[in-house]
Amino acid sequence: HSVFPQTNSRAFTAKTSCVRRRYREFAWLRRQLQRNAGLVPVPELPGKSAFFGGSSDEFIERRRQGLQHFL
Repeated sequence: HSVFPQTNSRAFTAKTSCVRRRYREFAWLRRQLQRNAGLVPVPELPGKSAFFGGSSDEFIERRRQGLQHFL
């Protein structure tokens, strides 16, 4: 999936970039955030299963949007 992280950190020259990540990398990131979040809620990831009745292209796009929202 391609996602577009944005930052206002001065450590990065580009404010927006495009990166490709696998779903398991988002799951890893969420676990790391949960370990360090304390009482701050960590957003859920979109579902991993394609059993919603649409095409695989629709599923991939909906999941991509969900991962973008997670970021």
